[in-house]
Amino acid sequence: MQASIEEQAIFAFAFIIGGLFLGLILEIIVFTRFRRIIGKAKWKGAEIIVKAFRGIPILWFMLLGCYGAIISIDFIFLFGIDASDILIKILFILFTLSILLILARATRGFVIHYAGKTEGALAATSIVTNLMSFIYLLLGFLIIIQSLGIDITPLLTLLGVGGLTVALALQPTLSNFFAGVYLLASREFKIGDYIKLDTGEEGYITDMTWRHTIIRPPARYDIIIPNAKLSTATVTNFGVSDKETALSIPVGVGYDSNLNFVEHVTIDVALETVKQVQGETPSIQPYIRYHTFSPSSIDFFVNIYSKNLRDRAKIRHEFIKNLFERYKKEEIDIPFPTSVIISKK
Repeated sequence: MQASIEEQAIFAFAFIIGGLFLGLILEIIVFTRFRRIIGKAKWKGAEIIVKAFRGIPILWFMLLGCYGAIISIDFIFLFGIDASDILIKILFILFTLSILLILARATRGFVIHYAGKTEGALAATSIVTNLMSFIYLLLGFLIIIQSLGIDITPLLTLLGVGGLTVALALQPTLSNFFAGVYLLASREFKIGDYIKLDTGEEGYITDMTWRHTIIRPPARYDIIIPNAKLSTATVTNFGVSDKETALSIPVGVGYDSNLNFVEHVTIDVALETVKQVQGETPSIQPYIRYHTFSPSSIDFFVNIYSKNLRDRAKIRHEFIKNLFERYKKEEIDIPFPTSVIISKK
């Protein structure tokens, strides 16, 4: 006996609501408890896999409910055409995309986890995660085309010819992309390294995309550097921000100064400044090195070690202020440039 339109609609609605309800129950109760168990496990990969499935059970049960709704409806009786096959294929496409989403999440999680444990890795950058997303998107597209009964062989041929045309049209973009891949493979930098280019730009590496690398100076603005430029530039890598680093500050004193006393006072000020800024004395003691008899002063460098790169500008700032006040107190002369003019009559 053929069910009425109202009965079919009720059955279809019940399947959809039931699938949604079961999905919510599984997500809230079962997965919540499973996450607690995983949280106590020592293997980080279990947590990554659980996060990859977040929200997916709700989608799967919704798809299952939609499938029940489709098979409970007589499309020929209602609409005169059998649309069930098309709708079931759409459900299969959505299920396939959900599988690819799980794989993409899990892959990204494992890559970031690996990058965090590997010295010299830039694997967690946007260029890697975006490339993985593109690969999964392309794979999903091909699976969908194949599931619709379309032969993908001509399509692959068309993609090959079209890819060559696109490559010729996007040479600058592709050069930046492959330069970024080269920088990743060479492991010359990693996220958090403080670098300085020969053109003067400097800062912490915060990310690398398919086109450019982003570095952030202590002033907290971003500098966008094309990957192709970075790969050919002369770069000074100061390392990660939590490593001890030295800064040299040029100073000059008058010719009538007691150099031993100047050295003692300067080092004392340097020690006090580092302790003032960082709360502790440096593990490597500051020192000075005289290097030049200038026309109006004896010049030297003060070498101070900072616990991290972030405090370099602050230490320089406070040291110059403190040294100026201490030199005035100790009557150490910081001379102005002077010139002697000899006039012959």
